[in-house]
Amino acid sequence: MVGGPQRLSAPRGGMARRRREKAVLAPGHSPLDWARLKSSGKDLRGVQMLGRYTLADVKKHNTETDAWCVIRGKVYNITPYLDFHPGGKKDLMRVAGRDGTKLFMYTHSWVNVDALLDQCLVGILAPDA
Repeated sequence: MVGGPQRLSAPRGGMARRRREKAVLAPGHSPLDWARLKSSGKDLRGVQMLGRYTLADVKKHNTETDAWCVIRGKVYNITPYLDFHPGGKKDLMRVAGRDGTKLFMYTHSWVNVDALLDQCLVGILAPDA
C-alpha cells in the first residue's frame, strides 16, 4: 500500500520522503524463526535477573555483540534480535546504547514491542543518579 504504515513519512518542513528498504534476511531469520527462538527456552536476556538500569548503564551496551536499548521505559537486550530485524542490523543499531522510544514510535508505532521482545527484557530504566 503506497503511503502505508511501513513507509517513513517526511518530517514537516518540506523534505522529500525517504523510502525504506527492507533488508534481505539470511535463511533461518524470518519472523517465524524469531518466534521459534523466543519460545525455545534459550536465554535471550543475558542477565541473571531483571534489574533497574540508568541510561549511563545502557550506553555501555552499544556494539553488535552487546546491544541494549530503551523503549518506553523498558531496557531490552536487542543483540539476539539484530539478525531478525526486517530493516536490517544497521537500522536497529541506530538505537543501541540509547533510548530508542522516539524512533521506535515514529517508525513502528503499531508494533507491540512487549510481545516482540519479551524474552529480551533485562529491566526498567531508572533515573540517572
